[in-house]
Amino acid sequence: MQINSNPIIQTISINNINKSNTHIDKNASSSIKFGAAIPKDVSKLLDEQIYKAMDSNPLNIVQNVKFHSLINKTLPLIMTPENFLNKGRESKVYRISDNFVAKIKRGTTSKNAVHPYNVMTVPDKRFNRLPFYYGEPVLRVGNVEILKNATPSKDFRFCGTPYRGASIPSREDIELYNKEYLPLCSSLPQKSYDDFAFGLKELNGIRKLSGCKLVSYVPDIMNPNNILISEGQFKIVDKLDKVPLKNPNSIYTMLEPLILRLSPEATADKSVMLFDHRRNIFKKTLIAAEKAELPLESSIKYPYSDYVLNDIVDSNAVSLVEKMKELREDGISKEDRVSLINKVFEY
Repeated sequence: MQINSNPIIQTISINNINKSNTHIDKNASSSIKFGAAIPKDVSKLLDEQIYKAMDSNPLNIVQNVKFHSLINKTLPLIMTPENFLNKGRESKVYRISDNFVAKIKRGTTSKNAVHPYNVMTVPDKRFNRLPFYYGEPVLRVGNVEILKNATPSKDFRFCGTPYRGASIPSREDIELYNKEYLPLCSSLPQKSYDDFAFGLKELNGIRKLSGCKLVSYVPDIMNPNNILISEGQFKIVDKLDKVPLKNPNSIYTMLEPLILRLSPEATADKSVMLFDHRRNIFKKTLIAAEKAELPLESSIKYPYSDYVLNDIVDSNAVSLVEKMKELREDGISKEDRVSLINKVFEY
């Protein structure tokens, strides 16, 4: 069993959090067949019915029976080697279309995944309406969960290093991080960062009563494979953690997985190209955080985050974040704050 390394969870000692831990192999995309394994008319019909169910509130008996029958009939077409995407500790994931995938509990077959008495449910729609979030099922029936498809093409890459358990990054991991990930992340347009920041700001606004506590939701940004870059967007593909905090997602929710996850030793390469990539990622992240007015501080982060920022990004990186906090408090407009950031990075 993998230990949850999310520092927010560790710090506030929340126990018994259920996580799917569906990790995708870094080379999984090479084995994925992105053809139309499911007949196009069947795939289209599934998409239509899934969208209808997602938009319904509440679900009625006719919709439930119709989808129940449809998913039962199409599971043999879905659960084929051609559609297999990845597997986790508890489930396997199959491609339905560019829009959706089916996450099916291990040990079940197309014949027993859905039973006659299973009722279709629609999880909290607020999560599914977050454009950058793909970790929550949009529909659930029996041992089948339908999720938005985060990787409609094979052109995707996980942020940071690939999953290697609890071990420190290998030299190979660091090479992949430096030569593949950093250039890709650095080259993304500002809008990609803006969308990520605005998504986190919207996620901060989702609060629910859990037991006797009001909780917020955060992505696990410490375990690899939870955030990926697909179609030029940052996408969260893991289930969220509950925390009894207000506005827990901050600029560090972006910085940790994008440039701070590796240890100071692993990020010690000071070559000019890598320095430029990291600096560019930091600049775009800071601008995005200002545009979305995402919190600029968090008590939950790696203990060496500030050191790494100043060491591999800019000696004034942390002080620049502090300066933005001061300008916010002084009522300086976000436009002027963004303008200042751009001027700072002109040299």
